[in-house]
Amino acid sequence: MPKKHLKKVKFVSKESLDLTEENLIKLKSIFPEIFSEEKIDFEKLKILLGSEIEDSIEKYNFTWAGRSNAFRNIQTTVKGTLIPDEKDSVDFDKTENLFIEGDNLEVLKLLQKSYQNKIKMIYIDPPYNTGKDFVYKDNFKDSIGNYEKITGQIDEEGNRTDTNKETNGRFHSDWLTMIYPRLYLAKNLLKEDGVIFVSIDDHEVHNLRKIMDDIFGEENFVGDFIWKNKAGGGGKQSGNKPGENTKKKEAFVLDHEFVLVYSKNIEELFRFNEALTEEDLKGYSNPDDDSRGPYKLGNLEMMMPKPISTMYYPMKDPDGIIVKPKGGRHQWRFSEKRTKEGLEEGSVVWVKSNCSKSIDKRGYRYILKSKQYLYQGDEERTKIARSVLYKLALNADGTREIMEIFGQDKTEVPIFTNPKPTKLLKYFLSIVDTKNEIILDFFAGSGTTAHAVLDLNKDGGNRKFICVQLPEKTDEKSEAYKAGYKTIAEISKERIRRVIKKIKEEDKEKAKNMDLGFKVFKLSKSNYKIWENYDGKDEKELLKQMELFQSPLIASYKKINLIYEVLIKEGYDLNSKIEEVKDIKTNKVFRIGNGEKYFFICLDEKIKEQTIKNLKLGKEIMFVCLDDSLEDNQKINLSLKINLRSI
Repeated sequence: MPKKHLKKVKFVSKESLDLTEENLIKLKSIFPEIFSEEKIDFEKLKILLGSEIEDSIEKYNFTWAGRSNAFRNIQTTVKGTLIPDEKDSVDFDKTENLFIEGDNLEVLKLLQKSYQNKIKMIYIDPPYNTGKDFVYKDNFKDSIGNYEKITGQIDEEGNRTDTNKETNGRFHSDWLTMIYPRLYLAKNLLKEDGVIFVSIDDHEVHNLRKIMDDIFGEENFVGDFIWKNKAGGGGKQSGNKPGENTKKKEAFVLDHEFVLVYSKNIEELFRFNEALTEEDLKGYSNPDDDSRGPYKLGNLEMMMPKPISTMYYPMKDPDGIIVKPKGGRHQWRFSEKRTKEGLEEGSVVWVKSNCSKSIDKRGYRYILKSKQYLYQGDEERTKIARSVLYKLALNADGTREIMEIFGQDKTEVPIFTNPKPTKLLKYFLSIVDTKNEIILDFFAGSGTTAHAVLDLNKDGGNRKFICVQLPEKTDEKSEAYKAGYKTIAEISKERIRRVIKKIKEEDKEKAKNMDLGFKVFKLSKSNYKIWENYDGKDEKELLKQMELFQSPLIASYKKINLIYEVLIKEGYDLNSKIEEVKDIKTNKVFRIGNGEKYFFICLDEKIKEQTIKNLKLGKEIMFVCLDDSLEDNQKINLSLKINLRSI
């Protein structure tokens, strides 16, 4: 069989999604005429776009030393994979929660195909640029090798960090180069109505706002929360002497942080609503036994942003006296038709007032009021969220929480410093409609997001988390290391296990219907042999490398790891079911997927023809097998009939 015919046989994807190629495909579908010999004719593109092109020399552009490297890190595909660790997991076969150990840049790339447009909410608490240890030093040329160095898998001396000192001329640039590609990749994962919350302090909030405007678009900036995270006289010192550098002593105590919020598409975003507090509920009652339940009264007359003629009209009170709004911007809340309908059905009422400001010659006055019901259908009334989070929770609450979880005494040094309090995360999760959605945190830290999701699901929700954490080594002098936790990821996983145990013990009935588990995956080298560029002239060395590629797979590969590498790189999510097809006796075949989206894979050394016949495959269902498991003529014939993918 001539080798040229084998080009018809397709191979499985061996890399993460190539975003550059994907964007070129999108551009070609919109402007096919700008492509000539697979290159873009930018002059033709300018003509097509006409007045929309900004070609002036002076224009606003946010840049920094290292921006080009940030884009290279976005464009470079990753050849690594995610391998399952069932022993480290809880209820692996049933749970849909995910914990992934690895550099989040590489992990985000691997998730692009499977989770694009699937995440409702992202929360991250990235490392603040304070001059302390800065572990994320990306290398777009050798991402997996770089990851192994960072996590100590290669460097036996444990040389894990570079300190991002302020004296370094690239103090801000290094941080921006780190965070930019991660945010760019994260945006792709958000649903159209998805949102991202990013915690940050005053060191980089100004730059973070600029790069998020750049990635998400200024129009998709939702706002920023000011979170009061400290109390008392602690924090940075105040009262520096005249002429003293305020960088050394602050002019006032900083007791807040920022949380920037951006949407994927502001047109799809719903209002952020929060639950009513006990204080809010005090105003609700039902003195007239209204069938619609408790309510409180609100004035129908109100001040509007601008006068609206249809909202200014006369109404007759119970005594027949004409009542009107004051005029100008003072007008009725409802249209005349709606007000009259409300009076008839009892949702709008006249209330007699003896207040000195409102009485007339009768000694009283009637005021129009509307009933604001506590329940709207089956849902309890909410209120719009406010930007200042003043009495929500403090850093100290997060520390106290994790110490309690790990059974530490309050006199001990915390096992993890400055974790975010779950109350903060629960607040964000509750103001966004996340009840049956996926929540992503790719700077998982101690696991606060996972903790908050599990706790909040007591409300009957089915929220699922994806947490990503670098297995960053803990300091040998730290309490965590002494307690046996050698990496931050180990702390995070143990916290989740303890939270699950606590829920099972304290909420036994609710726990029966909750997803109280998590799958653990770890970033690893590919199961495929990766060609290493050889620049030397030693023919023996070159032949040695070529001999290695007689088989496409590494010698130590495990079938389950290979299956997961195939599914994630072919765009199937990590919760895809892997089930052996029991009806097939001639080969060991697995069905991979959920619902109507699935494929078959067989990793036997030889595929028997009866296997293909019994599967009754068509062009719409993919069948994956080892390249050597079929003869060349079989591959050609099958590729014409079925969606064949070779490894």
